[in-house]
Amino acid sequence: MLLFALILLASLVFQLFLPWWVIAPIAFGLAFWKSDSGRHAFLAGFTAIFVLWFAAAYVPHYRNEGILTARVAQLLGLPAPFLVLVVTALVGGLVGGLAAWSGFFWKSALMKHQGTETA
Repeated sequence: MLLFALILLASLVFQLFLPWWVIAPIAFGLAFWKSDSGRHAFLAGFTAIFVLWFAAAYVPHYRNEGILTARVAQLLGLPAPFLVLVVTALVGGLVGGLAAWSGFFWKSALMKHQGTETA
């Protein structure tokens, strides 16, 4: 739960000033530092960024009553405007999850190289 919160808060703050892809090094670094297992790292990274990006996409959707989302869904050939929000969150979630997973495996590889085992 701590890793989820750290990734969510750090990504929220840094995305205000930096490009969208800053989520990858944040998830990688925090998972390298705090993850207990590959599964834990992936789930924390995926859910944190999924929630963050879904909320970030939902705010403009709500403010303009879904007009922009409906047009984007039509451009993409999606049957429902709400799917634009889900697809957006899934893309971000996958980037965050895979980056966090990579962070755990880097930590695991470095620990094995130093002669110690990790969970």
